Amino acid sequence: MKCCFCQKEIESIEQAVELGWYPEFWRGSVSYQGPVCPECQERHLFTDTDGEYVLKPDHPLPPLAEPLGAATLRRHRAVLVMQPKFDLGQVVATPEALRVLEESGQTPAFFLDQHIQGSWGEVCDEDKGLNDQALVDGGRLLSAYRTLKGERIWIITEAVGDDGKRSATTLLLPAQY
Repeated sequence: MKCCFCQKEIESIEQAVELGWYPEFWRGSVSYQGPVCPECQERHLFTDTDGEYVLKPDHPLPPLAEPLGAATLRRHRAVLVMQPKFDLGQVVATPEALRVLEESGQTPAFFLDQHIQGSWGEVCDEDKGLNDQALVDGGRLLSAYRTLKGERIWIITEAVGDDGKRSATTLLLPAQY
């Protein structure tokens, strides 16, 4: 694993978490995947009023940074404004999914934000089409993502009926389905 700014290498996600590497940062209205070593955090980023790391205005985007998700996000007065495509209902997670997220240094909110924006992650084109149709007809939604450590995680939002209401959203590992 390399810092997206200085390309300093580190052996593992665990070591990165232990040494204070940060997994992502903002540039304008787009979130980028790092990781960013502590030295580069200080040199290239600042912390905004929401506690988010943001690229300093006069600093170029690093070559290894990649935008996160396909959702268009915008900031207004240091507040992230997002229009979700559907209601999550009650959100629950399996202990195994929470363990995998903790080991990667990521939070459920990071993946849930992509899910509610319709960025379905690593699902096939057929499932993306089914999800897009479910936004219209109120069916079940499935997203699949990978943590920074490479573990797959699924998010499933169940429908109550055909009226678009959602009963629950579950974060789980594919083997638990």
